[in-house]
Amino acid sequence: MQKKNISSILYTVFAVILFSLLLGYLYRLRLPYILLLLCGEAVVIPFWIRVRKRAGEEQKRFAEANMYMEQMLYSFRKNPKILTALKDVEKLFADGDMKRCIGEAVDYVQDTYGEDLILEKALGIIERSYPAQRILHAHRLMLNVERLGGNFEESVKILLADRNLWEKETHAYQKRCAAQKRNIVMAVALSCLLCLMTPVLCQGALQTVNITGQFIYQFSTLCMLLFSMGICLYTEKYFAKDWLTEKAYRNSSAMLSKYEKVLHYDFMAAGKKSAVWAALAMLVLVLLAIGRCWMLVFLCCPLIILLLFQHKIDYSLARKAVIREIRKAFPDWLMEVSLLLQTENVSNSIQKSILYAPDILKPELNFLVQKLERAPESNIPYSEFLKDFEIPEISSAMGMLYSISDGSGSDAMIQLEDILERNAEWMSQSEILSNQDKMAKMYVLFLLPALIGACKMVVDMTLILFAFFASMHI
Repeated sequence: MQKKNISSILYTVFAVILFSLLLGYLYRLRLPYILLLLCGEAVVIPFWIRVRKRAGEEQKRFAEANMYMEQMLYSFRKNPKILTALKDVEKLFADGDMKRCIGEAVDYVQDTYGEDLILEKALGIIERSYPAQRILHAHRLMLNVERLGGNFEESVKILLADRNLWEKETHAYQKRCAAQKRNIVMAVALSCLLCLMTPVLCQGALQTVNITGQFIYQFSTLCMLLFSMGICLYTEKYFAKDWLTEKAYRNSSAMLSKYEKVLHYDFMAAGKKSAVWAALAMLVLVLLAIGRCWMLVFLCCPLIILLLFQHKIDYSLARKAVIREIRKAFPDWLMEVSLLLQTENVSNSIQKSILYAPDILKPELNFLVQKLERAPESNIPYSEFLKDFEIPEISSAMGMLYSISDGSGSDAMIQLEDILERNAEWMSQSEILSNQDKMAKMYVLFLLPALIGACKMVVDMTLILFAFFASMHI
């Protein structure tokens, strides 16, 4: 095995040296720059190999987590005992991290005496290694059922359907990631090929103005190649995702800051500030008009309009970002509440769910609990939940929760099943929104090689023009 590793390393070193010499020949690089390129590749290649290995490991972890959750729920539905389910599932896995974690959990339950929360701590061993939100949901359901009993068949069905949705959406997203990754690599390759025009032209039609020996050409070519390798490495790293922490919730503090801004936005103060900036721009426009700079006057007009309404634009963008984040977070919270409703009333379920709720929902949930303590039988706390953001599906879900709490309407279990079925649809939409947010950065990566190639060509064309004029003694 050691000889095989040494041979692999030697082949890699040989390939890197050969690749550097080939690039040096194609781009007419001198020896010092080839050596610098070789050093850059020597740094990039080990990281690239490590990232590729990590990508394979993350893919395996996702498959293991999916299989664990599915088989654990099936086994628990057949015999609602966590220890029995763990032993059944352990047999299905080959040697590896998941089998080790399940084995440690089984040993902890069997060998631990005189402690509290033994089952929670045992399942925590698996949760720490495989921190998927859906595994947490499944574990909490099983803990509640084993401790308190109750009808859990529908909850298991919904969790299994949700797991299936998670697997399907993640695989679809992985295919889009792979396609985008190919596009980025092709963009890098095309950009590098475009930059080959300069040495090709200088060896052919532009021999009289050959610039490939100049310092600026050599340095800019080296930078272009190193940046291109850096983009490839970052692309590989960006796609080596932890698929278990699947939701792309944005920075919590930044999003909570936007939430507070939307909630307490002072339109009058912001409008005055916008008016001041617009007045300053208007003054500049008058001065430009006096100086007869008509082109700049024309450009200032839309700027003044933008400054005058910038406070409304700022509010609108913040509100849209918060609503988007709430749409992603709400189905996760509603799933938690639905599972708690198997053993708790609505008010207690909401209160206990705050501990596991996404950060963007916690302020409103705290307000909701306070209102329910003051008026436990009123529908107003439910109808006012997130009312400033006017999201129809949230209003509908909160109305159904009030109906269950009040005991009005149809059978509570039928209403709960309806909530869970609707929530499955919302979770699908939430997955799509989350994946769209993660895809946005990929588009920037796709454009970056073109920008680098364009900058390199501008440098080369400028050098050619200067060399051409110098040869004509202008």
